[in-house]
Amino acid sequence: MKCTSRTFPAQVEASWRDEPHATEARVHAEGALNDAQWLDVRCSGPARPGSVAFHAPTAVWQAPGGGETQLIRTARALEDLGVRVRPWVAWRDRLDPQVFRCLHLFGLSREGLELARIARVRGVKLAVSPICWYEPRSLWKLSPHPLAGFQAVTAWVWRRSGAARLTRSCWRTELLNLADIVLPNSQLEAEQLRLVFGVDSQRLVPVPNGIEPRRFTKADPELFRRQVGWESYVLYAGRIEPRKNPLGLIRALSRCEAKRLPLVILGSVVPGHENYADQVARAIDQRGTERTRWLRGITHDDPLLASAMAAARVVALPSWFETPGLAALEAAAAGAAVVVTPYGSTREIFGDWVRYARPEDREGLAREVTAAWLEGAPVGLAEWVTSRYAWSETARLTREAYDRITA
Repeated sequence: MKCTSRTFPAQVEASWRDEPHATEARVHAEGALNDAQWLDVRCSGPARPGSVAFHAPTAVWQAPGGGETQLIRTARALEDLGVRVRPWVAWRDRLDPQVFRCLHLFGLSREGLELARIARVRGVKLAVSPICWYEPRSLWKLSPHPLAGFQAVTAWVWRRSGAARLTRSCWRTELLNLADIVLPNSQLEAEQLRLVFGVDSQRLVPVPNGIEPRRFTKADPELFRRQVGWESYVLYAGRIEPRKNPLGLIRALSRCEAKRLPLVILGSVVPGHENYADQVARAIDQRGTERTRWLRGITHDDPLLASAMAAARVVALPSWFETPGLAALEAAAAGAAVVVTPYGSTREIFGDWVRYARPEDREGLAREVTAAWLEGAPVGLAEWVTSRYAWSETARLTREAYDRITA
C-alpha cells in the first residue's frame, strides 16, 4: 500500500479515531505511513484518554535532527506495545490527568519548562529525555568570539562545581528536578546530569537510542549508487551546522591522499547557520565537485537514506559531541566502517568497534577515515549493533519507566 505525502489509507484514520485499542489491521495499514503522515494522523482530532503526550520544542521541527527522530521512532515503537502516543498539539491539547497518562519532553527547553510547571500543578506525571551533553571543548570552539567562549566554559565549571544546584537559578536544573523520571541516552549522560544538575540517581534511567534493524541491514545500496554514480564513498549524514562539523570533515579530506576519496554530504541547513552552509559549499568547490557531492532534503524515513548507508564504505561523524549519534548506529547496522567523535557518550556505546577522531584534529581525522576506507568495517559489527540497539528495546524500557511513575 502506498500513500502520497498527504493521503492516508481510510482504515488508518477510521481505526485511530474510533477504536479504543490498536488492532492488527490498523498496525498493518499504518506501516504504509511515512513519519510526516503518521504525525498528521496522530495530531488530528482530540487526544484520547490514557495517552502519553510527546513534546519537543516547536522550533526544532523546522530542521528535524536526531532528537526528533528519537521522538518519532520511540513513539511508533511504543504503539507496537499498545501505548497510546499523542504528539503535543499546542493549540488544542490541555494537560488534563483524565486525558494524559503522562507528559514526555524530548530535549531541554524553556518551552518545555512551562509545560512541566503546569504538569506539576495539574498532577500529570512528567518524563524527560534530556538529549543533553556539556562538552567544554565545544562550548569554547562553537562560541562566536573568545569572550563568549570564556563565559560559556566558566558557566560549565560553575554548574559542575554544584553551585547551580545550590542556587537553583538554572532553568534546566528546575526542569530536570520537576521530572518524575529522567531518561538519558547513556550512563555517561546520566552521570553528567547528576553532577551538573543534581538529578537524583533514583530518577535516572538510561534508555539508549535504537535503530530499525531490518531497514538498515536489508537496504538496497543500488538505489543510492544510481543517484550519485559511485560504487562506494565516504558519507556524512546529518544536519549542516557547526556542532556536527561537516566543514571540518571536508577540509580534512582535502589533504594529501584523503583528497582522492569520494565524499557525499547528506543533510540540510539548520536555520540560522546559512553562513556556515556557504562555507561548506565553498569547501566542496575547492575540494572538487567531481569528488564531492552534497544532497539536501532527504528525510530520515526516505529509502534513500538507508540505501546511502548501505552503499557507503565509511560513514564519518566528526561532531563536537554525540550522544551517541543515530547516523553512526545506523551506518554500523548497514555494514559501513564508522569514524566518530570521541566526545560525548560514543565510547560507552561503541567501544572498540569504531574508529575515533577528534573534530579539531584534521590530520588525525583524515588518517582515521583513510584507514577505515582501507580496512572496511570490522567483521561482526552489524550483528553486534543490531543485537543491542533497536527501537523495540527503547520502547520497552520507556514503557517500564511510564509504568513506574504512573503505578
